[in-house]
Amino acid sequence: MKRLPLILSISCLAFFSLLLSSCGGSSDPTPAKKGSWDRVADFGGITRGNATGFVIDNKAYVVGGYNADANKRQNDVLQYDPVNNSWTTKAPFPGTARSQAVAFVIGKKAYVGTGLDDLSNRLKDFYEYDPATDLWTKIADFGDGTINGARYGCLSFSANNRGFVGAGYNGNAQSDLWEYLPATNTWVQRASLSSKRVNGFAMVINNVPYVLGGSNNNITVKTVEKYNLADNNAGAFEQKAQLTQRDKSGNVITQPIARDLAATFAIGNFGYIATGSIGGSPFGDTWQYDPATDTWLEYYSLSKEASPRDGAVSFAIGNFGYITTGRAGNSRFDDTWVFDPLGDEGTAIGGNGK
Repeated sequence: MKRLPLILSISCLAFFSLLLSSCGGSSDPTPAKKGSWDRVADFGGITRGNATGFVIDNKAYVVGGYNADANKRQNDVLQYDPVNNSWTTKAPFPGTARSQAVAFVIGKKAYVGTGLDDLSNRLKDFYEYDPATDLWTKIADFGDGTINGARYGCLSFSANNRGFVGAGYNGNAQSDLWEYLPATNTWVQRASLSSKRVNGFAMVINNVPYVLGGSNNNITVKTVEKYNLADNNAGAFEQKAQLTQRDKSGNVITQPIARDLAATFAIGNFGYIATGSIGGSPFGDTWQYDPATDTWLEYYSLSKEASPRDGAVSFAIGNFGYITTGRAGNSRFDDTWVFDPLGDEGTAIGGNGK
């Protein structure tokens, strides 16, 4: 007789739980996305978009960019140290202040060039930066040294201690790719991309570059191309699954939307893209690319924590990815965010990104 009330109570609880579930009382059934974004120290300069950046010795550097409030390009350089979670001003970029430039690293030195000045002139000059001395040195102008090298919206990447710059806009969208050779201070043309593009981007996973994104004549480029560093002919670029949200049979698959001006970084065996835009409408989503399977997995979105944007500076240090600055319409940002692919969504990983 003493057990009857207990059985009735359990039955009632089970019924009540079932009723809540059927009436929408349960939590959102959408599976939680992996990863987390955590805010760290704000960028040390004024707000801006379309800056460029690079990493040397586990410290990141942000160069130039455009500030909409002042209607002015910048030439300052700031270094981010994730250990101290701090920004430090370094020697300014010696060339004309600019936005939409590109950067790459060879050894312990960085190379920055191209872009737009305050009069919207396209630029072709390039400079070498040595963080050990905090000194800049002018090098050969980009490309063949002619006006064809003056452009903005290029893409760049560093892989296997080599540096590359390509595509962009010099009066027309381009698809060419050039490698810089420090020993001879020359640029050598390599195999071209499969299509012309402006504001494309690259991610380098285990020293293998992947080029994607950008647009041409207001049409977004949907190709994903793997670059074979050992091949300088037309077969250097291997086509991977395009960003059409469909497989070869037309079935719907999970992929990011093709876009311009996305942020990219690589952690371990995976590449990541986040943010970006189409037609100026910004995104805040985050995606992981697995080169072993040529597939994508959506991660926790930056837009859950911060404003969607494009034209942000992104980089990886250790097991974390970072995004700083960027733009959305006429707004420019100075916030900095660290991404942990192993984090729980929305869970902070600590003020110093560790």
